[in-house]
Amino acid sequence: MLDQVIYCDASGCHIPEEVFASEKFDSLSFDASDLVRHHEAGRGEAETIQYVLDHSGKKFDSFYKCTGRLFVQNFGEIRNEFLRKAEQDVFLRAWQDEPWMKDWADTRFFWMKSDVYRQRICPRIPELKGRAYRGLVMESLFYDYYSPATSFSEPIFVGHSGHGNFVYHEEYSWNEMETAREIIARYGTNRFFNTKVCSSNRLVFR
Repeated sequence: MLDQVIYCDASGCHIPEEVFASEKFDSLSFDASDLVRHHEAGRGEAETIQYVLDHSGKKFDSFYKCTGRLFVQNFGEIRNEFLRKAEQDVFLRAWQDEPWMKDWADTRFFWMKSDVYRQRICPRIPELKGRAYRGLVMESLFYDYYSPATSFSEPIFVGHSGHGNFVYHEEYSWNEMETAREIIARYGTNRFFNTKVCSSNRLVFR
């Protein structure tokens, strides 16, 4: 399992620290709305990750990044792959779905050493000005650090995408909902959440 979870809201919404009061769970707030509006969504995402590295009270040598509304169903299997190739600094997949994405990395889910992000990615974040996908976008920047050796099994995503509300799977299974409840309990935040399935069959927390 993970040592800790860090949640960063990128809309600038302040979440009181006591809401996520746990040794294993940390919450941060960073307003990336102007970056997204004037540059591109990936610029906001890249700077949000940098903000987490610079401001989290948790110290960590590496991290998994997963797009906020997605659940990786086969995470355990993928994590075991990473552990077998511990010499790698980065684990990225190339985006294969569309011809125009041939030089893009899939940034929905990846693993990276924190120092690699600081040293290789952070200095290039100002280059991310690919509004409407014209110019450099996050996916093409990350592709520079992709190689076949860094690839891993295809993640099985459950949930809704951040762009266009694309549904990967219409429903969460009961096993996935139970897993979510277990994660909440494990990281000490269960006092603050009620879990339910709403009318659209999405798992939500309130």
